[in-house]
Amino acid sequence: MTSHERVRHWTHSSDRPTLPDQGRKAKTLRVLVLAPIALLTFFFGGARPWIWQSVAGLFFICLGAWLLRHSIPAPAKHLRGFAAMACALMLVPLAQTIPLPAALLEILSPVRAQWLKALLQFGNTASATISYDTLATWTHGAWWGFLIVFAALLSQALSREAKLPTWLLHFLFVLAGLQAMYGIAQTLLPALGVLWDTHAATGLAYKGYARGTFINRNHFAAFLGLLWPVLLAYLLVLKSPHKMERILGKRQRAQLLLQKKAFGIFSLALVVLALFFSQSRGGILSAMLSFTLLSLFAGQWRKRVTVALATCWIIMLGYGAVIGFEGLTNRFLQFDQGMTGRVEMWKDGWKIVQDHPLTGTGLGTYPEASRAYQNAFNPERRAEHAHNDYLETTVELGLPAACVLIASIWGLWCLRAVLLWRARKTMDPDRLLLAAGSLAALGGYMLHGWVEFNNAIPANQLTAVTMAAFHFHITAGDFPASGKAAKDPLAVGMIRLAARR
Repeated sequence: MTSHERVRHWTHSSDRPTLPDQGRKAKTLRVLVLAPIALLTFFFGGARPWIWQSVAGLFFICLGAWLLRHSIPAPAKHLRGFAAMACALMLVPLAQTIPLPAALLEILSPVRAQWLKALLQFGNTASATISYDTLATWTHGAWWGFLIVFAALLSQALSREAKLPTWLLHFLFVLAGLQAMYGIAQTLLPALGVLWDTHAATGLAYKGYARGTFINRNHFAAFLGLLWPVLLAYLLVLKSPHKMERILGKRQRAQLLLQKKAFGIFSLALVVLALFFSQSRGGILSAMLSFTLLSLFAGQWRKRVTVALATCWIIMLGYGAVIGFEGLTNRFLQFDQGMTGRVEMWKDGWKIVQDHPLTGTGLGTYPEASRAYQNAFNPERRAEHAHNDYLETTVELGLPAACVLIASIWGLWCLRAVLLWRARKTMDPDRLLLAAGSLAALGGYMLHGWVEFNNAIPANQLTAVTMAAFHFHITAGDFPASGKAAKDPLAVGMIRLAARR
């Protein structure tokens, strides 16, 4: 697609007629991809296995019913490589569940073979697989499959939108706003626990912390951190709908747009306030990194980004002064206390890696494998996760597969950052800001993963996939042709003209 075509594609798509059947197909596809996000978010972030398993199963059932009437077109060329990589990744948990000869298992995973020999002394029930829990590996592998299918469907739903996908952004805005208001209510009313959770150990824990419908306040902060940069970018590029041009005058449209942006900034301030009152140190520091990245890539929007975020800070500080920042200040003053326990858990996790360097313990098996290595807590308590997404991935997949996966994710992020930086002068400013917001959100989320287990929370993992799909949609067609567009003055002029319109 040439630069001229991309401009027309972005600015005049709303005038195209849509057939009724195509409209119904697009709407049902949107519901299909938005429903899992809403369900997982409002039910503890999907932290309970029965929740994410039920949501994934219901999703595939609804997808089957949808496919009886509609068809999914082949993925675009730039997505076929990702599809191939995703399918190759699925081979890892599959290989971990295949029964192996004892001699081969001793070569690949000697410690696992020793455990199996010990089990055989007490009975004949032992499975010669790499995974310590075959069922857990199968179910988590199915979840990976769900994420791949979800990403493909979301990409198809976004590809049908030549204009800005406001349906997705409005949904995320409402979702973040509701979570933020509930989190602030938890701060004001310390006795208010997590919705639908009456368990004494979780529902009433962390009294006075903002955590919305999530069990853990750190995961709540990570969820909001994934959304606020994109929502801020959307507020700045928000324009009056074309249908209002015939109904309202220019001055009235300007006033209406100003009111919308003011309400949006106020709502976004509540989201930032809720993130801060989660008192998640990693979440707050990651949010600051996201703001730095957003400002760096914002280009000509940099001043407006700073002004909008400064307004959010003023509102946030005004409300925060009423609620009180003492607890947040004490959290950062007690930084060493939280890190001590994490370092102990990281040591335990690294011991597991040293004993299972090639094959890992099996996808989803960290809680089972850590029993024999746990030193961070007393025997009455167990560490279900490593408090480090990258270490936990290495424990479960082994060093070779984990290194490839982690290097691919970070390498892809760095590549997109370089391409976005190179295209900042020729890319449509609105698209540039939205792309910068999504990239900054993912960067902060990935950094937060060094001290937290956000990827073990299905709602956060699904939201990260959504942000990635949104970023690829917004930048589709811009990066490959950025060099050509820079040499075409007419194309650059049309892009800038489209941005002003």
